[in-house]
Amino acid sequence: QCSQCEKSFRGRYGLFRHERLHTGEKPYECSECGKSFGQSGDLITHQRFHTGEKPYHCSEAREKKYICTECGKGFRQSSNLIVHRRTHTGEKPYKC
Repeated sequence: QCSQCEKSFRGRYGLFRHERLHTGEKPYECSECGKSFGQSGDLITHQRFHTGEKPYHCSEAREKKYICTECGKGFRQSSNLIVHRRTHTGEKPYKC
């Protein structure tokens, strides 16, 4: 149990990591930019910003198959493309 906030943990390592929140200790430093982190996993996630790595792919994401010929912006639904095109044409089909 944490002596400062009384939060409980299943194991000693969980408590050890948690205590860093109170002490402000951040032992994991990015060699690229110098930013520090309290947990190694946070450093690993941060380093992906520098490398551009995107290891996770969502299988639920659908392709944006409706593309605006004016600016190249993509949409998943044709109705959204139709509404978007109005930003280029200035069309305002609805009255106030």
